[in-house]
Amino acid sequence: MGIAYYSPTTILPLYVSHLTGANVIVGAVPAVVALCWSLPQLLGARRLSSLQSGRATASRWGATRKSYIARTALAGRIPLLMLVLSTALFSVSNPTLALVLFFVCFGLFRFTGGINTPAYYDLVAAVIDPRARARFIGLSQFLGGAIAAAALVAGRAVLDAFPFPGGFVICFAIGFFFVTSAIGCMAIVREPPFTRPIDTPPAPEPHPGGIIRASVQTLRRDGAFRRYLGSRVFVAFASMGQAFFAVHATRQLGASDGDVAFFSAILLAAQTGSTLLWGAAADRSGLRPVLLAAVVLGIGAASLAIAAPTLVVFTIVFALSGAALGALAVTDPGMPLALAETAQSNRALYVAVANTVLAPVYVVAPLVGGAAADAGGYGLTYVIAAGAGGVALALVALRREHG
Repeated sequence: MGIAYYSPTTILPLYVSHLTGANVIVGAVPAVVALCWSLPQLLGARRLSSLQSGRATASRWGATRKSYIARTALAGRIPLLMLVLSTALFSVSNPTLALVLFFVCFGLFRFTGGINTPAYYDLVAAVIDPRARARFIGLSQFLGGAIAAAALVAGRAVLDAFPFPGGFVICFAIGFFFVTSAIGCMAIVREPPFTRPIDTPPAPEPHPGGIIRASVQTLRRDGAFRRYLGSRVFVAFASMGQAFFAVHATRQLGASDGDVAFFSAILLAAQTGSTLLWGAAADRSGLRPVLLAAVVLGIGAASLAIAAPTLVVFTIVFALSGAALGALAVTDPGMPLALAETAQSNRALYVAVANTVLAPVYVVAPLVGGAAADAGGYGLTYVIAAGAGGVALALVALRREHG
């Protein structure tokens, strides 16, 4: 619910567009979000390896998965609070400083989220039966997102009622409250004891050289994992238009900040409502059909955005985009976990390697989209995204099923 007020596809690009007119910088928003979340994950896998091996001792970051997740998350709330304050103080008087502080503060917040992601999904895998894992992911996305979609409808009224930057300050403060409250929910999870994973080669050593060697060896020996990552690269490029939907609607179709909050609610409702369907479909038929559906929906959203003449039509664009994101919300964590278990290898390492390998792509893709928008308009961005989607569709369709 809280993270919805920091949506990298709607709210945050719109906020940045108030601070700068450069589409490349607007496109950097999802790039920074992806980079800061993905790059530290090998460090998180390294820490989890220490916990699993019994070599870790109690420290300020904790000696269990749960304590490590909760404490790193709490550290990340400090820069998020600073973002709320800088939005209130500098957005009008010094937009350049506000822009710099936005990227620094939100980047640090996402960094702490990335560094505990391998431990989080390892905890999910330890708690939830693999036969129900995709449904669990879908249900958790649905329950949280359904509430968030309703909250964003109220956010529309806030952004319309309070001139810039007041509406954003209020929305960011609400988001901060809920993401901080979520730490209390994590604190009451009953964590099962560690079971040492079956690794080939043995579990990575708890130092940077060991985790990097283990990552390289994992990519070398697991062809199915490499093929999945290759197809996922083009899926990322197919999604690059999403960062510009809200800005396009605002600058060319006359949408207000409140309209963008409404579009956020539509996107989130489609995303969360569809996760129940995608989770059930993945448990029944496997993860590949769900990934195929994500690609098809993404192509549809980009294609419709090219010719969308009204805000009403753009509502459908956001709905299709949300349904695609819902499918990826199931496959992105589910596929690495399934591939790791098929290979009888370290689950957290597969999650970390997947997200780290894809990090540069998520940085480059929206920047390419922003440069294309500056050079030839938003239509050029959407054409490139749809083309990448076609390549992704072929690669996913040809890949052998795993998970």
